[in-house]
Amino acid sequence: MMQRDGFVVFGHDAGVQRWAQAAYAHVPNAHSDPSVPLDQLRHGRTWFVGLDALPNDDAGTVDGVPLTGPWQAQVPDMALHRAQLSVVYPGYPLQDADESPGNHRFRITRKAAHVDGLLPVGVHKRRFAQELHAYILGIPLHDCAAAPTVVWRGSHVIMQRALKDAIGGGNPGQVDVTEAYQNARRHVFETCEMVPLTMTVGQAALIHRFALHGTEVWASNASAIKETHRAIAFFRPAYSNGRDWLGGSFS
Repeated sequence: MMQRDGFVVFGHDAGVQRWAQAAYAHVPNAHSDPSVPLDQLRHGRTWFVGLDALPNDDAGTVDGVPLTGPWQAQVPDMALHRAQLSVVYPGYPLQDADESPGNHRFRITRKAAHVDGLLPVGVHKRRFAQELHAYILGIPLHDCAAAPTVVWRGSHVIMQRALKDAIGGGNPGQVDVTEAYQNARRHVFETCEMVPLTMTVGQAALIHRFALHGTEVWASNASAIKETHRAIAFFRPAYSNGRDWLGGSFS
């Protein structure tokens, strides 16, 4: 599944559910809290970014509840950072005042599709590999079908190949990959299926670090109308070596 699709969605696990319930207690009511920093609440206050917001230790334990699950057999043994608590609210995404119409349209039509860690640098927003993630682990903290993470099936193969070709023997953090990234992303849109990762509490998704992914808009269907928010915890442990990041599947 991982090699073919670039993601795996695991079934319900009682340990994952216990961890999710403990982590959910730390989800802030950011949508209505005026003290939340503006850089953490974006798109018309419809997305709380929540970087490093969960007070877990480097094994993932939160409030004494250990983080264990079926993904552990498929990933390298690495210390974990404080998890991101990504919280999306009804209406996502609204347009921020400093967001261009084109960028806002891309967020709606292409779900802000991206590969993590390829960050825009400088006034011209050129893309460089600045964060060398080993994998992405997403754990839903409650039951909500609205605004799921979406992944383009098989996109990890296309994106990894394009980045390898662009970087060659260079230092991944110092090679401008803007054109290679944009061209490969267009190829993914033309050839790969977009898959919503709709999960319930107790499940988890493991996503390949080169998989193109994003967030679906908040729908106006009956199910979504009943919800007040969607919360997912994300872990993205990082390699220290750029060649490891550019190399194989997880090693």
